[in-house]
Amino acid sequence: MVKVKKRKGTTEEFIKSKIAKGVEKAGATAEEATRVAMEATEKVAHRAEVKAHELSDIVVASLKKVNKVAANRFVKFRDEKLKAKKKKVGRKKARKKGKRK
Repeated sequence: MVKVKKRKGTTEEFIKSKIAKGVEKAGATAEEATRVAMEATEKVAHRAEVKAHELSDIVVASLKKVNKVAANRFVKFRDEKLKAKKKKVGRKKARKKGKRK
């Protein structure tokens, strides 16, 4: 089974339905989401591990073929989520530095 290496370093099982759900949330139809999830699954099936950002890029490329608007929404959501995580990490680091002094 393929493992997904998350940005924070943890790994989890590759779950095709999570891709389909995320693609649907971006505005794709259920049929489009299934197609994208299948294509992504086929592209990573031969690998032991795939990095989250690589999987995201695979999903976006596949989604662009079937629904460009949903692909743009997916990218926007992904980028906003990453930005929020970086901000959160920055605040944690600032708090740790403040405690050291």
